[in-house]
Amino acid sequence: MNANPGVITDLTKAFAFPISAYDGLVEQFIKELHEGLHYEQRMPMIPTFVYELPNGQEKGVILSLDLGGTNLRVCRTTLSGNGEFDITHKKWTISDALKKGSGKDLFSWIAERIEEFLSVECSPMQVEGNYPLGMTFSFPCEQLDINVGKLLTWTKGFRGMDVVGHDVVKILQDCIDARHLNVTVNSLINDTVGTLLATTYKHPGCEIGIIFGTGTNCAYLEDQSEIAKIKPNAANFKSPTNQQLINTEWGAFGNTSGALPANDYDRQLDARSSYPGKQLYEKMVSGLYVSELARSVIHDLAKGGQLFAEGSNKPKADAELGDLAIKERFDGAMMGGIEGDESPNLDAIEKHFLTTYNLKTSKADRETIKYICQLISARAARLSAVGIAALIKKRKMLTLSKKVIVGIDGSLYNKYPHFKQHLEGALNEIFDAPTVKAKISLITAEDGSGVGGAIAAYLASKHASSHA
Repeated sequence: MNANPGVITDLTKAFAFPISAYDGLVEQFIKELHEGLHYEQRMPMIPTFVYELPNGQEKGVILSLDLGGTNLRVCRTTLSGNGEFDITHKKWTISDALKKGSGKDLFSWIAERIEEFLSVECSPMQVEGNYPLGMTFSFPCEQLDINVGKLLTWTKGFRGMDVVGHDVVKILQDCIDARHLNVTVNSLINDTVGTLLATTYKHPGCEIGIIFGTGTNCAYLEDQSEIAKIKPNAANFKSPTNQQLINTEWGAFGNTSGALPANDYDRQLDARSSYPGKQLYEKMVSGLYVSELARSVIHDLAKGGQLFAEGSNKPKADAELGDLAIKERFDGAMMGGIEGDESPNLDAIEKHFLTTYNLKTSKADRETIKYICQLISARAARLSAVGIAALIKKRKMLTLSKKVIVGIDGSLYNKYPHFKQHLEGALNEIFDAPTVKAKISLITAEDGSGVGGAIAAYLASKHASSHA
């Protein structure tokens, strides 16, 4: 490697993650999961009012909608049993005017899109009675029942203050009823719960669903007796199955304990973020933040004359670095492309920095940049394995005769070069390779927000009819 040996040594030290650190971190993670089930103001560990997982034999035709940051998607899912399903969907981009306008207008627009979808996809079935609809809603809510969720705050550029503090299911239902549609919104979930439900439908026995994408989160099946913080007068105090899905919001791991192996770059990123001191685990393992960490390191080295100096060791000013000096102008896809460049001269990296930032790179620069991306992504994958291992140990899953199935979705896991291999390698180090091979199966989840939303609606209908 032609890269500067001093720089490489310093970076390796900053982002190193020794095998000896695993046990302590896994134990601390288990402790924080446990605390979150007992006390508020710890890891959120949010009960979801979903009391069971599908068995793969569910059948029916169900609607779902997925409201994310950029698009609205309305889906019709036909569950055929044996883990089989067929999904038809239509997607609309949410305009800036809708994002920044009133919340009531946004929900009215959503009801209009549902009507449009029904008229094209479901016309023969509209007369057959009521259609259940599962809503996957990726914004912070206080969930008061499976079909009651009070919006706490908008994120991702949405501004509709008139609906903050109100039940989003009721607001949408009122808009649907105003159009006289035979649709009942009967469940509200987030995309992580959807990932778990969709994976379990195809792979019965799966009890953990995870997203490693722009952000990270995990949902899993917990014994109701473990969820000590649910008050006896709460709607979900008693579970018909003695179990309940928990939305961990595990990005908050390490917020108060200081357990994570943070370095100066991590601390700077946290200080510059919208929520300093929050989501510290997410800031070390998710796509949005690992790419920002890489940009910060590259920017720092360039300012110190250790990159893009063309042999002169002359520091680069921010004006010369352009977008590379600006927060979040270096995304995960870019970082993945850099790490995936296997050409002898790292031509893709050279072309990328020339066309995107107008910066010339030496071979040593390119090797250093690739190494930075490798270090940060490998640490992210290994820390990701800590969360998985903590849940497996907390639930004593390896003592059971069945295999541990973990459903995983998200761009970091599915598309980033070597992330999956590093994660699996870390699990081998935490447990041991023969145990992981025999007992732990990581499955790529399918369409958690669409199919997962439909299954949530199916289970809610089943639960409602058994109590009717």
